[in-house]
Amino acid sequence: MNTIQKIISLLILTISCSVTAQESAENKTGFISDDLFIYFHSGPGTQYRILGSINAGEEVQLLGAVENEYQQVQDAQNRTGWVDAKYISATPGLRVVLAELNEELADKTAQLGNLQSKMSETNKQLNALKQQNQQITKENQEISQKFEQASSELDEKDLDLKLTWFTYGAGVLVLGLILGLILPRFASRKSSYSSWG
Repeated sequence: MNTIQKIISLLILTISCSVTAQESAENKTGFISDDLFIYFHSGPGTQYRILGSINAGEEVQLLGAVENEYQQVQDAQNRTGWVDAKYISATPGLRVVLAELNEELADKTAQLGNLQSKMSETNKQLNALKQQNQQITKENQEISQKFEQASSELDEKDLDLKLTWFTYGAGVLVLGLILGLILPRFASRKSSYSSWG
């Protein structure tokens, strides 16, 4: 009786452990270990028919059932079968990580290409603005030269005008002096001749 109780309690403990393991493993994602190629069996052991193979690093869904150290899984092709549980890992394999890194590298490369394209466009705009600035600077210099030339010509004309007015003024002064000095003498001579006659 004592032995039967031990067997029954051992059987109950085994069933409860199996149910707990199944519940904890159910609907979780697992990965096949790296550098490995394993067969996919129709049951929990090598004596069952081989359904195909699963490549290293491939993602599988854990369906919860565990028997004889085999785990029931569903692969990427929606096939359900059993694989040796020691070849299932909770973390992605190098192949998956490498694929993710390659995808991230491709994204970063595309972003870098976009940034280089924008930088090239910005450099073109900057060069165009520099050319415009050079053109404006050149035009400004030409306008400054023309202004200086016009100012110089205006100063010369102003000087010429002043000299002309000075010459006219001097001529009028000389003429006035001459008339002022000579006319009174002629007038006095006329009056002296008229008194003799």
